[in-house]
Amino acid sequence: MWYNVHIMIYQRTGKQKIYDIFVIAFLLIILLLSTFVIWQKDKKKIVFEDERLTPVIYSSVLDGMPVSSTEKMKPMVVGIMIDNFPSARPQSGLIAAKIIYEAPAEGGLTRYFAIYDSEQKIDKVGPVRSARPYFIDWIEEYDGLYMHCGGSPEALTRLKNESIFNLNEMFNADFYWRDHRRDAPHNLYTNSEKWSAYLLKHLDKINLFSSGWLFGEMSSSSFELVKNITIDYTLDYSVNWRYNEIEKNYSRFINDNIMREDRIGLLADNIVIQYVKSTVIDDYGRKDIVTSGQGDMRLLRDGVMIRGIWKKENGRTRYFDIYGNELKLKPGKIWIQIVPKEINIKIST
Repeated sequence: MWYNVHIMIYQRTGKQKIYDIFVIAFLLIILLLSTFVIWQKDKKKIVFEDERLTPVIYSSVLDGMPVSSTEKMKPMVVGIMIDNFPSARPQSGLIAAKIIYEAPAEGGLTRYFAIYDSEQKIDKVGPVRSARPYFIDWIEEYDGLYMHCGGSPEALTRLKNESIFNLNEMFNADFYWRDHRRDAPHNLYTNSEKWSAYLLKHLDKINLFSSGWLFGEMSSSSFELVKNITIDYTLDYSVNWRYNEIEKNYSRFINDNIMREDRIGLLADNIVIQYVKSTVIDDYGRKDIVTSGQGDMRLLRDGVMIRGIWKKENGRTRYFDIYGNELKLKPGKIWIQIVPKEINIKIST
């Protein structure tokens, strides 16, 4: 085509040749401009589609951590009673728990209550121990599955009379196993495969947890620089949390020995000290711990301590600063230390 155009230009007069050249140049410019405009539109379209495909970050109401979809924001909760007798250490599954409650039990020891998202994949949790009434109070806040082995008379009565969704090993041994490398009763375990199988049998009882705490940057203006805290539950059982400046979290110690699971130290992003009224109710030393109403509390996060109060309203315990503003927890692991008022606590900067 360009050869023919060239011949035509050659055969025309000088003025005609100049005119033809201008026409062709003008058409080429129009063509180039059209191509550029189309390219820009396509480029903008690509950018727009890329922006539209940018993933939205959702977070779990359980611990404030990112999840992949809106469906995962409200999990089904599983709460498991875990032994803290010296023969039960080191425990399994605490490192994977989203939230852990530690509360006094009989014999001068404490017991753990570990909260999980039911969709977590965990190979081993335990040793599993018996139910107590105040732990039932906490599982009711999550409307989840309560896993235990037996319990105190009052606890077992409540589980039955209040129709608490629970999985008692004494009547459902298939969902637990014994590790015979340890002595009973400190050798009972379960895992996510076991509880998932049980949940599949009871789909009508599954409820999703939605009433989580607030999460985000620290919002309270009243705080103290506190790096370490020690809770002397008894003369021979002391819990210590130490702040890690680099990692911005807390390491857990028992009697000055770091607490480990599979050689990995236990960490927390939030430590809640919840002061409670506690009384001994029988000759076994079992306790009544008041979980309703309100009381003093302390929140440790990011190397500081915030004083405030806890309140249980509408079936959920929440935490407030001294001005009445609900506190924001740091997204991540939450450890709630239930502390009777008379127990000594030491803080250090």
